Order: sequence, then structure tokens, then C-alpha cells
Amino acid sequence: MRRMMARTLIAAISLLSLLAASAILAAPSDVGVILMHGKWGAPNSMATLARDLESRGFLVSNTEMPWSGRRLYDVDYPSALKEISQQASQLRTKGAKRVIVAGQSLGSNAAVAYASAGLDLDGLVILSPGHFPEGGMGTRLRSSIDKAKSMVAANRGAESESFDDINQGKQRSLRMTASIYVSYFDPEGLGAITTNVRKISKPVPVLLVIGTSDPFYGNSRAMFDSAPAHASSRYVTLDTDHFNVPRMVSGELIKWLEAFAQ
Repeated sequence: MRRMMARTLIAAISLLSLLAASAILAAPSDVGVILMHGKWGAPNSMATLARDLESRGFLVSNTEMPWSGRRLYDVDYPSALKEISQQASQLRTKGAKRVIVAGQSLGSNAAVAYASAGLDLDGLVILSPGHFPEGGMGTRLRSSIDKAKSMVAANRGAESESFDDINQGKQRSLRMTASIYVSYFDPEGLGAITTNVRKISKPVPVLLVIGTSDPFYGNSRAMFDSAPAHASSRYVTLDTDHFNVPRMVSGELIKWLEAFAQ
């Protein structure tokens, strides 16, 4: 009888411990994460990552950005940063005490632009950094950039024209206003990610993750090192290409976020 009661008590304690652990795991987090897809992409490219974060209790915002395949730069870069700011406000309204801004490719470019503008964030995640108007991409698009700048200088910035864009070697012509094009493609503007990462005024934890097959892999460490130093910053490489990082990064990102959340 005593043995039976002891076994029953142990089983009850084990059940309570399991329920307590589950409650801790499912408890709402005070960390919100903004996820931003890459150029010509859509939120579904970040959907697996979003689900993985939500399953660990993080608050997540994963919405369509102005550079998506459907929107194709329908607003200028400053307006895109306002959209990020609105997402940050919404996450804080839902209970987030700290907001992490994360993006892949052009999404990471926007995350850096947002941070360098001194806007509301507590951490920065750069996945497969992309869109380099200050680099080789800008050289290849020089004729479109010069045309758009000339139109803006002639007070024709609101007029729409066809301008070229490049995404991982694939070039296409897109129609937008000259002022919108300049806002994203000016080598000295908001899109100049390698320049802007050095302008981050508030030292925040930075996680940079890049695939070893990414064309920017060889220069990525120097970019990471140029950000303001922080004890919680991490540089991580994965054995993959530019596009697959969001589907492979969950473990690394969750580990970094959970350490950051402590």
C-alpha cells in the first residue's frame, strides 16, 4: 500500500513537473522579432522560420515588404523604414519589451538601414546580406542609377520610367518613379549596407549568418566586424547558399535569441 502511494506521488510530481515545463515553454516571450523577406520574394520564404520562433514563444511579425515580387518598390526606402517602425510598435503593443529586426538579403539591407537611422530596435539579425549599390551591383546598374538621378535633379522624380534591378545575378527591368529608384539604389543612400552598418549609432547585439556558397561570403566577416562591438554579437556560417539560409537558420537564431532574452 505504501509502495503504491509512493509510486502515485512520484507520478503526480512528474506530471506536475512536465506541465510546469510546458507552461514555461509556451509562455509568451517579451522578445518580438520582425522578419523581412528578400528581393522579389514574399513572406512565405520566412514562414518556416516564423513558425519555429513562434513555437518557442517569441512574438513574430512577418509581412510583405515594398520590394516583394508583387509590390516591386511601390514606396520609397524611407517609407519602407516607416513600415518596419509600425511593425515594431505593433509588437510592443502585444507585449514585446525588446524588438529584434531581422531580414534576409534586401530584407537584411533594410534591417541595417533601420538600425543606422537610429530607429526603435534592441537587436539586429543579418541573414545573407544583399543589395549592394555601393559595390558591383551599382557598377552594373550605373546607367539606370545615373538616369534616375538626372531625372530627380531635373524635378522629374515623380515620373515613372523603366530601371534595371539585379538579384543574385538575375537582371530585370522594372517600372517605378525615379525618386523611388534613387532611394533604394543610390550608392551613398539607405541601400549602401556596408557603409550603413558602420553608422549604427546605438551598439546592439548583431547576429550575421551567411552561407559558405554565398557570393558575399568572402567579405561578410569584414562587414560584421565594422558594426559597433557588442558582447552578444555573433558571426555564423552555414554550409548553404544565399537563398536557403532562412530555412536552415532556426537553431542558430533561437539559440542566440534565448541567450539574448536571459
